[in-house]
Amino acid sequence: MTTTVRNIVNSARDLSKDGIWFHDSHGRYILFRGVNFASRSKLPPYLPIAPLGRDVIDQRRLKEEIESVKTELDLLKKLGFNIIRLLISWKAVEPKPNPDLNELMTEGREYLVLVNQIIDELYKRDLYIILDFHQDIAHEVYGGDGFPDWALAIDEKHKRPKASNLKDRKWQTGYIINKLVRHTLISFWKNDLTNQEIGLKNFPVRTHLEKTIGQTVKFFKSLNESHGHPAILGVEPFNEPHPAGIQTKEFEATFLYQYYQNVDSEIRKFDDKIFLFIEPRVDWTMSFQGGEKSNLGPSPFNIRRTFNLNFIRNVMIEGKIDPKQIVSDLPSDRVALDKISGRGVLSFHYYDPIAIAQSFLKIPDNMYKYTREWPDIFDQLVEAARKRELIPFLTEFGGVQDAELINDYINLHYVQIESFLLNSTYWNYDLYNSSEGKDNWNLENFSLLGPGRRPRNMDVIARPYPLRSSARPTFLSFDLESRYFTLILEGSVVESPTILYIPFDIHYSPEFRVWSTSRQIEWDRQNQLLYWYPAKDQTVNQIVVAKVGRSDRIDVERLPKPARDSAQKATFVFTFP
Repeated sequence: MTTTVRNIVNSARDLSKDGIWFHDSHGRYILFRGVNFASRSKLPPYLPIAPLGRDVIDQRRLKEEIESVKTELDLLKKLGFNIIRLLISWKAVEPKPNPDLNELMTEGREYLVLVNQIIDELYKRDLYIILDFHQDIAHEVYGGDGFPDWALAIDEKHKRPKASNLKDRKWQTGYIINKLVRHTLISFWKNDLTNQEIGLKNFPVRTHLEKTIGQTVKFFKSLNESHGHPAILGVEPFNEPHPAGIQTKEFEATFLYQYYQNVDSEIRKFDDKIFLFIEPRVDWTMSFQGGEKSNLGPSPFNIRRTFNLNFIRNVMIEGKIDPKQIVSDLPSDRVALDKISGRGVLSFHYYDPIAIAQSFLKIPDNMYKYTREWPDIFDQLVEAARKRELIPFLTEFGGVQDAELINDYINLHYVQIESFLLNSTYWNYDLYNSSEGKDNWNLENFSLLGPGRRPRNMDVIARPYPLRSSARPTFLSFDLESRYFTLILEGSVVESPTILYIPFDIHYSPEFRVWSTSRQIEWDRQNQLLYWYPAKDQTVNQIVVAKVGRSDRIDVERLPKPARDSAQKATFVFTFP
């Protein structure tokens, strides 16, 4: 038992995929915990680090701003995060139609140089990166973000609307009731754009984004003597794809799947190691209850369906807890997904529709309902990835920070993440949240940093978990009240240690106790990492962490039932620091 300091991060280029797991070069199983970085990127200059009100920034000024937020960047690592979903903007990479899709425009290259400057700072803090080509209802003029001005579908029947002030909390309804949003998105998916303002007709708008993503990957692959940026794990080609009027099955099985195939072809021209994060349609988690046929008509834009307002009546008034059937029409057969699944990740979001509606209607959260319903929901989400041989990754979740039960709501999300051994990135971490502007985008208030960059709910967010596991994790649990943490590994054990993040400063100071099935454990106090070498002669290894109490024995009653039987084998006891 020694104290050691190690650099655990190797290049994302060295990571691989085995079934539904990420693996490192030592054969260890990887779990990712992180955040989206974040709302500031939805506004010019489309970077997460830039003073509010500044639409243009250069490398020198960005360096100064990075230095000014050094404490908040350091906090990301202190909270145990090892990955960032970094929002980037198509509008910034291709602000006007690129005449040569085999090269980046000058403006796009200059933007990506700034993005790379931020990535370098994050990688210094042992953070990997997902490049998220983000959009919400397409464009700022609709109250959204992402699409370039030239990608708006404008013709005689669809005129440019008055610009939004980006202060509409119900912006999601734009997918349903705004015919201009729908027309722009349909034009995109059908790869057939007319924009009379700049003289585009039957323009291959979707092809432009596909090629732009490929050129972005090429840019980052060219770094480090063409070995690629070591931080970049993957690329997500489209945030929250919405069918916008196309029949949902046709949308996912044809248009969306074809888009992902095309993007995969573009990025593989330059990079065979980067992971592709694909999302189902945005409303797939808002399916009808019980798999029954809807009586709301065929429209996928029905407001009652989109927000599940009938659930409010059932739950809040009648007390019903009905199952939901969650279905995606993305192909699930091995032949169709063979190319993508080799480096494929199923990226999905979960914001409970009841919680969304309740935030609009000022109705208190119903935590009893969530506790009952979510395990089945998350089981279906993970199964959707498993049957497609894709790695499940919850890339967005979270809640409104001024909600009455926000602490319990976030905790319940993490309970599912732990129960299903999910990779996850919380929405969001914004450096510029303020009392008046909130997250400075449509009055959202999700950021883990509040006004004055004050951290919020850190006790819920900072949780023990295995960054790297020497054998396959089969059980993971953390009880926020008792601080009992349990991890079970099964199968053969590789040589390299299991690496656990232990939020010592938040949960375990001044001392914590460890019970283990093996005697070799090392504690890195500086980085809050515990290095555990599971016993190679056992097929089941277990470690339990808790605050130091009166007894040096495990309080078995505090352990979840699946962990109690094997706890008797955890006979080696250590106290740190």
